[in-house]
Amino acid sequence: MAATEPATPIPASTTDTDTTPARFGLMLALCAAFLFSTKPIIIKWLYDLGMTALPLMWLRMMLAMPVYVVVGWLAWKRLPVKPTALQLLKAAGTGLLGYWLASYLDLRGLEYVSAQLERLMLYAYPTLVIILGALFFGQTFQRHHIVALILTYVGLILVYGQDLQFAADNIATTKGTLLILASALSFSLYILFSKNAIGNMGSLLFTSIAMGSAALATMLHYGISYGISLPEMDSTRWLGTIVLAIFATVLPSFLVSEAIKRIGPAKTSVSGTIGPVATTLMAIIFLGEPFGWLTAAGMALVMFGVSRLQR
Repeated sequence: MAATEPATPIPASTTDTDTTPARFGLMLALCAAFLFSTKPIIIKWLYDLGMTALPLMWLRMMLAMPVYVVVGWLAWKRLPVKPTALQLLKAAGTGLLGYWLASYLDLRGLEYVSAQLERLMLYAYPTLVIILGALFFGQTFQRHHIVALILTYVGLILVYGQDLQFAADNIATTKGTLLILASALSFSLYILFSKNAIGNMGSLLFTSIAMGSAALATMLHYGISYGISLPEMDSTRWLGTIVLAIFATVLPSFLVSEAIKRIGPAKTSVSGTIGPVATTLMAIIFLGEPFGWLTAAGMALVMFGVSRLQR
């Protein structure tokens, strides 16, 4: 009789309790991916208006800094157990990797390559998370990862070839590609180091400290390069920079940290599937970038390869 009886159903409330945080975390990651996908479009538009990488990065950070100070202060007050000085220092160092070095390399790279190539290369950073995690963080490397890596990097080569076809200077395109690859590497390290830090102090405080340290580093970087002179700005440039600072920097940075807290770094990184598609569509519509079969094939391979990493 026992063998023919149906299994005892799991109460709906238990199932909802187990799945709701994961679903919410995935939703946060998807929203962050979409907002981040607008970043290269806004930046390329601002470049067309005459802005350059470091002044734009400095203004973006200065506009975002007050938000992080307020949020960080509120998050600090709510913590029953305060982080140690070493934990705060590690969070600040992690922020330098993810929001100063990675951001600067990315903005410099965007001066030379299309928004489509930039977004696909950054979208492929989960491959670097897998490789670095296996080499230095004790994470498991599985056989199917090899196929995923091959597919992803063949796809990136195809999109890189498309950029070369339309580039006026192939050396500059290659330079920009290497800069963005270095940015992806830096951001991958940020993802791997951030997991423990977020667990120790919460996503809000961690993100505030990480972005705060990056803002201070950017301020120092700008001061060394330009002194006390301010970039020339008009109302259009200010509007674009404010949108970039709030909707493509502050908001998605908090969403990413909260998503990592809820669903982990691997699922957070893979959930950005919508990013390349959204960026490509916006690049064609708003920037007039060319879209050929190499880009289409490369994007399909990259997205398929990265999606295999989730399994």
